[in-house]
Amino acid sequence: MVRYQSKDGKGILLVGDSRAMPVLPDRSVAVILTSPPYWVRGKGRDSALRYAKQIATEHSREWLRVLAPRGEVWIIMGDRHDGREWIGMDAILADSLHKAGWLLQTKAFWTEEPSTLRWDDRINYLLRFTKAGVRCKLPKATLCWHLPIPWSPPGSLWDAMPPGIVRRLLNLSPSGIVLDPFFGSGAVGAVAARMGRPWIGVERDRSQARVAARRLRLRRIQGMALEGAKLPLQFQDPK
Repeated sequence: MVRYQSKDGKGILLVGDSRAMPVLPDRSVAVILTSPPYWVRGKGRDSALRYAKQIATEHSREWLRVLAPRGEVWIIMGDRHDGREWIGMDAILADSLHKAGWLLQTKAFWTEEPSTLRWDDRINYLLRFTKAGVRCKLPKATLCWHLPIPWSPPGSLWDAMPPGIVRRLLNLSPSGIVLDPFFGSGAVGAVAARMGRPWIGVERDRSQARVAARRLRLRRIQGMALEGAKLPLQFQDPK
């Protein structure tokens, strides 16, 4: 794993596969906020079912390990119309994660504008999960936005998340370390840093990691094997 780090040591970007994050201690993360790469291969319900199963079985097991007992997971996930019907990705993903031991606590959404050219995939769900047996405080207001397509830094492969939405979701979440296991160009890290929260990003694509590092002004840490190493953050179990 390659590692990048912010100047103040409160932000860390790891270049690697988030399905295995042995460098992160158990129960060390307060909130996971992420937008997994959309299911770009194949179309229709069968493709969506395979994608949701992959998230639930290959990724969320590691989330269960690193997340604090009362921690929360926010997933921002797009939906699509396949030419015949809306897929209903929110329900498909929620069902897969429920079978993996997660409870859906909050559902919100935002629509992107202008949407006339790509009307079929401009619905984005914001889904909040906790571990089984844990309940979170529900927001008093309905979470719904209609916003312009957010700015993406040069070289980014995917659309960014609106900073205002990321800020609102983090304000609703427990204090402590923020983890984005699909870091992309670093939208979650940028907002978390401005809020003074420690954050960790994991990104498999090296080109996207370099984009995020430039955007967040991170420096590369040379010559360190991360397997079994301690990160320079004061990890605490948020209980």
